[in-house]
Amino acid sequence: MEGTFILVYYNSMNYSLIHFKEIDSTNNYLKSSYRLLDNFTFASADYQSHGKGRNNRIWNSESGENLLFSFLIKDENLLKESPIISLITAVEIAKIVETYKIKGVSIKWPNDVLIGDKKVCGILAEGELPNYLVVGIGLNVNQKEFSKDLRRPATSLKNVIKKEIDINQLKEKLFDQLVSNLKNLNKDDSLEYLRNHNYLLNKRVRVVVNNQPFIGEVIGVDENFCLQIVSSDMLLHIDSGEIEIL
Repeated sequence: MEGTFILVYYNSMNYSLIHFKEIDSTNNYLKSSYRLLDNFTFASADYQSHGKGRNNRIWNSESGENLLFSFLIKDENLLKESPIISLITAVEIAKIVETYKIKGVSIKWPNDVLIGDKKVCGILAEGELPNYLVVGIGLNVNQKEFSKDLRRPATSLKNVIKKEIDINQLKEKLFDQLVSNLKNLNKDDSLEYLRNHNYLLNKRVRVVVNNQPFIGEVIGVDENFCLQIVSSDMLLHIDSGEIEIL
């Protein structure tokens, strides 16, 4: 573990925050320390030396420019909802992004938030059920330049609104909202928002199910938050996996 941290308690919302100047990965920290930490412990960092996304892809971020954090779930009722926690987190982040009066915000099932066709946030959930789940988030806030080698072009809130954002204010606002809405989980509201902000809707995609590839058109999201794809004469309900847009 690298760097130093400060532990701050927000008793009114009943969560705690551990902030690192530098660390290998906030996800790794919470996974290795979950036995010692409370439900809704947040770990954030100015810089992660080994940040990662899905399928161990590298997540690079300039130090102090973005909101990099993970949070720990140990509540048994929330753990029962683990298959949809990433999507619900994406909904909450998308709502926060929209408070900056940004248009064209959408969710690319199952774990990205986009502005237009550019990625502004990625989410990675990892855990050991039924013991814990860690949800890691990288939200591009003030970074201006991004690598041209990314699988999907990226942007930041600053690039869109042309204005510097106070990361600490954003952090407090987002953490409060995540805790409040996860404690009072309303899946119907989250599902409605997801359906209305589904980036993949009506797109032709390729998906692999049980090692078998399917090509079809996305027609929606079902009541279980599964992606619905019409392929030939079949209606597929996809609960996990990589989706390739054709």
